[in-house]
Amino acid sequence: METISNNKKPCLIQTSQGFSVLYQEKYLYSKYNPSREILNLINSTAVLPGTLFLCCSPVLSYGLNELSAKLTDDCFMLACELEDELYAFEQTQDAFNSIKNFSFITKDEALSLPEILQEPSFTLKSGITLPPAGTFKRIVRIDFSAGITFNQNLYNQIYAFASSSIMTFWKNRITLTKFGRRFSQDLFKNLKILSATCPITSWFNKLENPIVIFGAGESLEEGIKKIKPLAQRSYILCADTALRPLLKAGLQPDGVFIEEAQSVILKAFTGTLKNKCHVFAGLSSVPGLSRLKEKERISFFTTVYSKTKFLDNLLDQSFMPPGNAPFGSVGLTLLYYALKFRKDENVPVFIYGLDFSYSVGKTHANGTMAHLNRLALHNRLIPIENYNSSFSQGSIKTNGKNQKPVITTQVLESYAKLFNNLFNSEKNVFDASSTGLLLKLPHKEPGKEDFPMAAKKEIKTALYSNKETQDIQNYLEEEKKALYKIRDLLTGKGEFEKLSKEEALKELKTLLENREYLYLHFADAHRTDYNQSFLNRVRTEIDFFLKAIE
Repeated sequence: METISNNKKPCLIQTSQGFSVLYQEKYLYSKYNPSREILNLINSTAVLPGTLFLCCSPVLSYGLNELSAKLTDDCFMLACELEDELYAFEQTQDAFNSIKNFSFITKDEALSLPEILQEPSFTLKSGITLPPAGTFKRIVRIDFSAGITFNQNLYNQIYAFASSSIMTFWKNRITLTKFGRRFSQDLFKNLKILSATCPITSWFNKLENPIVIFGAGESLEEGIKKIKPLAQRSYILCADTALRPLLKAGLQPDGVFIEEAQSVILKAFTGTLKNKCHVFAGLSSVPGLSRLKEKERISFFTTVYSKTKFLDNLLDQSFMPPGNAPFGSVGLTLLYYALKFRKDENVPVFIYGLDFSYSVGKTHANGTMAHLNRLALHNRLIPIENYNSSFSQGSIKTNGKNQKPVITTQVLESYAKLFNNLFNSEKNVFDASSTGLLLKLPHKEPGKEDFPMAAKKEIKTALYSNKETQDIQNYLEEEKKALYKIRDLLTGKGEFEKLSKEEALKELKTLLENREYLYLHFADAHRTDYNQSFLNRVRTEIDFFLKAIE
């Protein structure tokens, strides 16, 4: 009869049909036929093109060669082991070295996997360079042994976040295909007026009074009633579509945030020209704001709408506004910067209108652009209530904070999850509304005791310096020269007439790799191969961006 060792380290155990592993007094494979279960699982696993397999705790190599044989060229296997003793044991097994399309990842790499999967190129500590982002369309998890039981929750989290990362990449790809050209065009147009605006950093760590944030959800109406008596002692920051209802109610916001790149958002500013509200705008947002507001009442921030060398190089410039991730919701961006504006974490922040849901028939607060548009369309056949949004495919019925039914969507739910992940550890940030999805923030309604008697201090601001103004002009001029150079290379004109095709292509690659805005919106931009079709399309974009820069 077999004697079981009390050794806590992994130990190979001979069985009648191969080796099992004993660890922490637990068999990681069957004592009778160690490989049968995993081989049956691999045989029944369908392999679709573009699949990344997360191979959890493959203590022995059972099943890996069989899975590798089923992979297409755009598939790959990553082995993840979170138990240190098991990882050390696995690194001594020579059988792993001969498996194709396979690599181990370290624990740190596993925890960073969501970020790694967004990179255009990443070399693992094993020396294997992963295929670029966009290669994988899905991730499939396979548990290869009972070793996963020692870190079950962490494996679940890594898989969930990695899956979300791949889905996010493709959602962003769709967004960039649709709007990437506009984002880059607006960025260049706004860069031309940047030096006449006020740096957003003038507001960092300055606000001492309580901050109240308004989104355009239904609880905006609740917030207006609660905050109106306290307005003179609080800083009010709002999302673009919340501006008009606040002004109509007699609440003067101190700042309004806008990220939208489409000109339709300018309707949210209709009738607001004379108010003193400061505009905080994404550098890639609609450039028409400068026609609506004095430039000194505008401050820009940089939404990093894509991971590109172009944006990395631009953010290294001294004149550039600080950058933030593309949260997808202006409400999240608003809160992100509000936390940077407050003097310290003792300054309370109260939130209304970030509901991430809506009630049946009503998607936004009264007075918002969506509500006013609905009123304008209203007739005998079209009711004021927007029931299409409540009962359309993709709508999700759930219970809100007050246990009353609300409607949400996958997109709104994803914003709520991101909101919780970003802000649930922040101190003195309160969800003040009584409706909407339940958020992982403490609920607190603002009272007079939360608002000091001291009046708001005026924020001292200044425009960009002469040096920064000149640096911006120099950057735009250099970018313009580079575009002319690319155009000449593509047409074989000027100094490039005598270059061979290979020499011209080498020069082109150097220039294009740092100017992804020329092709970021191409459907195949994530796998650029510089073929003639690609270069022809790039040529058509050059004049468009020259016009934006000039």
